[in-house]
Amino acid sequence: MSHAPLSDNDYQRLADTLARFRALGAMSLETLDGFFTALLCGPEPIKPAEVLPLILGEAFDDEEAFHTEKQLEQFVSLLMGHWLDIAHTLHAGEPFQPWLDADEHGVVHGNAWAEGFSEGMELLNDDWGLLFEDEEQAQALVPIMALAFEHHPDSEMRPYLETVDPAQRGEWLAAISPSVGAIYRFFAAVREQMAAEIAEAEAENTAPEGEAAKPARAAGKTSPSAKPARKGRHR
Repeated sequence: MSHAPLSDNDYQRLADTLARFRALGAMSLETLDGFFTALLCGPEPIKPAEVLPLILGEAFDDEEAFHTEKQLEQFVSLLMGHWLDIAHTLHAGEPFQPWLDADEHGVVHGNAWAEGFSEGMELLNDDWGLLFEDEEQAQALVPIMALAFEHHPDSEMRPYLETVDPAQRGEWLAAISPSVGAIYRFFAAVREQMAAEIAEAEAENTAPEGEAAKPARAAGKTSPSAKPARKGRHR
């Protein structure tokens, strides 16, 4: 099935709409990008329609937020388009490029993207534990969590108490793309294994009486074992 990505104008409209609701707690486009990425990478994909209240904040319950039903439909269509852009990149195994906005000085920080990713993880927090428990694979989360908690109000949650220098930040930002790819592959393998186990169980349950079901071939298991920034599209 062919994929038609959103245009630059589409992304500008999406960013402008979200910015209009920032005072009501809506996500920025950068935060949304991280949020959607986590939902698509994680244990179980969650679609945009299911998380609209988190995306729009108080604007979700504001009847005046969208003047017409068509405006709301256009906004949801843009959300879905962005969701599909990320999904296409991940499913195709293409290099992931996060949406990272620059500040008024032209500096890219990446915190908003990582905070969005962290918020997406929280929706299936227990299932993300599978990744945290795998010491080797959990390293993919290190740069994302470092950016997500850099300015956390609780100093004990911050990975670095001192100011992060530009070189360190650059390393974290550069690591986002390979980290996202590794996380996506980790949970894809988990889902594949679970599907194989379910298929095997169903085969055993439906085997004719007196005939043993042939064992299904299980996918390679990702071992859960211990713990632990698509630089580009800058606007």
